[in-house]
Amino acid sequence: MSTIKHYHLIINELSGSGKGKKISHQIGNLLMAQQISFTVHKSAYHGHTVELTKAVAQEIDKEHELSQLIIVIGGDGTLHEVLIGLGEQYAHIPVGYIPAGSGNDFARGTGISKDPKKALKQILTAQQATILDIIEYYDHNQQHKGFAVNNVGIGFDAAVVKRANHSPSKVFLNKLGMSSFVYFASLVQVFFKQKAFPLTITTNGEKSQFDDAFLVIINSHPYFGGGIPVSPKASQIDGKLDLIILPKHSFANLLYLFILMILGGKHLNHKNVYYYQVSTISLKTTSKMDANADGEILVDQPIDFQFKTGSRYFWI
Repeated sequence: MSTIKHYHLIINELSGSGKGKKISHQIGNLLMAQQISFTVHKSAYHGHTVELTKAVAQEIDKEHELSQLIIVIGGDGTLHEVLIGLGEQYAHIPVGYIPAGSGNDFARGTGISKDPKKALKQILTAQQATILDIIEYYDHNQQHKGFAVNNVGIGFDAAVVKRANHSPSKVFLNKLGMSSFVYFASLVQVFFKQKAFPLTITTNGEKSQFDDAFLVIINSHPYFGGGIPVSPKASQIDGKLDLIILPKHSFANLLYLFILMILGGKHLNHKNVYYYQVSTISLKTTSKMDANADGEILVDQPIDFQFKTGSRYFWI
């Protein structure tokens, strides 16, 4: 039987172009109707979610038995900030999640319902936490450790995410449930500007060199870009990371590979796709590159990252 007696709702009302606010009101009403105790914590600015999470985690950690639970209501970026807030000090504290973003790739990869009422029921009926793999990385240049629940992208993918996040049509298309169109439109625009770059990778102690890397993405589950199955073999329970590297070829070739992705992962067998499933990865570039973790833009710098799998507790 679950020991949870109180819930802390960490909410990003702006996520999903306003979906966060609407869904949080719905969840609050459902909890009140069931006379379930909860506290609301609203994120008011970038980085505020990290601060809220640390404060709530400190309160939860004082108790000998887990009687309080964090429920995140927001998008993948909000969940990413909660993970940062927990850090390693509070990594043992589980998190529930109700998707309210534009992409919601973590929910898709984990099997969390898109229906807020059903997602809440999953949390309320869960008896214990589920351990899932996450991505841990160390940035040697910044001497900084980071985490990601979905993926880390370098090069083309990161540049597309940056452009999509600033797209004037993002709010409108998100409201129509067409977030993937924002990503695809940004993809077309970025392709002709983005240059290939030299990349050195080390996987499980073996070094490889790419002279014309273009898209580099590390995943902990199959999806990115609002439901594109870029890593169909990825699993959150196998202790491995999925690395995909695409060299730069023609736009027609890239479009063909994306079609193969949508058709169920057939792109992994294509000669222009380099695919690895490993427990540790290091990536190095000699030039400044765009990079992102769960859609959150990282420092624009030469890349010197070390990756490994980590694990966190999710109440799902």
